[in-house]
Amino acid sequence: MQRMTGMPSTGKSASSEDHLTQFMTASHRHLDQVFSNLLGALEVNAPDVRELWTELDHGLAAHMEAEERYVLPVFARVDPDEAVALLREHGEIRQQLLELGVAVDLHSIRFEQSRRFIAALRAHADREDRLLYRWADERLDRSLIAAAHHHLTAR
Repeated sequence: MQRMTGMPSTGKSASSEDHLTQFMTASHRHLDQVFSNLLGALEVNAPDVRELWTELDHGLAAHMEAEERYVLPVFARVDPDEAVALLREHGEIRQQLLELGVAVDLHSIRFEQSRRFIAALRAHADREDRLLYRWADERLDRSLIAAAHHHLTAR
């Protein structure tokens, strides 16, 4: 069963907490599957659009909160410009989530609008995978990695 936090239930032992890349990219993959399901539902105006949107919204929120609380503050000491850029992107993502969520509620969301948003999310995820998570695996204190993991899976 997949959780609504953006992290699938893997049944793995606590050792999966050891590498931020492992569980954050798993979260990205899970969210990407939700994106794909949402696009498919939007394309045919399926009745589960609201449910899928809620899963996406909650999953993205938990994912970004974990990064902002446990990873980005330490990363900002190493590369403040990149950390600010990632935080700015998070703000833009939240704003778009809010706007698109209203459109979902009003049944006025458009497939193309959602496709562009999801393309931007995928680009952001790729950037984090390449830059932030590799750095974190090498430099971030293990207790912060474990806390980020817990944040994603405990909700």
